[in-house]
Amino acid sequence: MIYGSTDAREIPLYSLTDVSRALHVPRSTLYRWLRNDQNEPVISTFSRGKAFNFFQLSEAFVVAYLRRRLRIPLSAIRQVSQFLRQEGKTRFPLVHLGLHIGLHTGSDENLTRAEGLLLSVSPFGKRESAGIIGSLLDRFEFEEDGRPSVIHPWIPGTETKSVRIDPRVRFGQPTISGTGIAVTSIFKRFEAGESTEDIAVSYGTSHSNVENAIAYAAG
Repeated sequence: MIYGSTDAREIPLYSLTDVSRALHVPRSTLYRWLRNDQNEPVISTFSRGKAFNFFQLSEAFVVAYLRRRLRIPLSAIRQVSQFLRQEGKTRFPLVHLGLHIGLHTGSDENLTRAEGLLLSVSPFGKRESAGIIGSLLDRFEFEEDGRPSVIHPWIPGTETKSVRIDPRVRFGQPTISGTGIAVTSIFKRFEAGESTEDIAVSYGTSHSNVENAIAYAAG
């Protein structure tokens, strides 16, 4: 993951629009998560160039999941993020492997406190909510340092992992898993009128991969 002395996951590859498209989250919603007026931002503060690195993208992915699937208020997520940032002394508390394991198993005192806060405000039961958090963990690939290196975003209508976001491939833009084929390239050709069958043949990939890429891009 290291390029020279820089971790690829730390390079600011994503604009606000990139994150909005990748996660299917409105730009206005992302701005709310980044606001730093009287409250700490939910997502770690981004650079003056208003570009996100992979860890910040991952944090946004986690927040979107907790909001959509667990219906957890933003205020509770902000409180947990701030608490873990202080206690764990980590810049990106929402994406550290320890956070997800702790939330899933309750194996750490600080993480158990964070879990209690999050699940206490979820409309679901604790067991069901913990299972949903386990599903979130499954959408990441982690490095030995306990931090994510790949995101497998959800594709409408399927649980497949045929799309991946990897900061080492195509400058971190979404691609078909196991290839360097950019999702945007497939979608543009589809919008231009090419059939999914022809696109699949030209790229040497499966028809289902093409359909999933289109479904993901269309959001």
